[in-house]
Amino acid sequence: MSKHWPVLFVLLLLFWIVISGEADVQHLIAGAFISLIAVLFWRVLTPRLPAFPLSGELLRLGYSLFLLAGYVISSNIAVAKTLLFSKPGVSPAFVTMDTGIKSNWGKVFLATCITITPGTITVDLDPDTGIFVVHTLTEENAVDLHYWRIIDKIKALETW
Repeated sequence: MSKHWPVLFVLLLLFWIVISGEADVQHLIAGAFISLIAVLFWRVLTPRLPAFPLSGELLRLGYSLFLLAGYVISSNIAVAKTLLFSKPGVSPAFVTMDTGIKSNWGKVFLATCITITPGTITVDLDPDTGIFVVHTLTEENAVDLHYWRIIDKIKALETW
């Protein structure tokens, strides 16, 4: 961080100038002071970053988000087909699943992924056991949910 604090200072000062809409001496001094205080707090309060590059973890996170986007698009199409063209129509179901995800952020991330995917919604999540209760639009969605690849990707992300 010691090498990068001047860059952070300049970026914060530029941001200050943009949001204040003024570039007079008073605004520049106030912006410089606040930017300097923010950089000093940043240096003192942030934990030291690991010495190894995080590129692998960032790639895994990016792949997980790309995978989620694909699920959202395919689920939108499946929900539209079910509602518009299916003769028996909707066959809602509740599913309980134990995913094995340990971290709180992983559980919240999965619950969010389930909820933003059309045709499914997270009804409950037990924070102690990690068991999810999910409402699905069709029984096919309920079965497919147990084999969702994003669960494995979230487990892989928990290792960082």
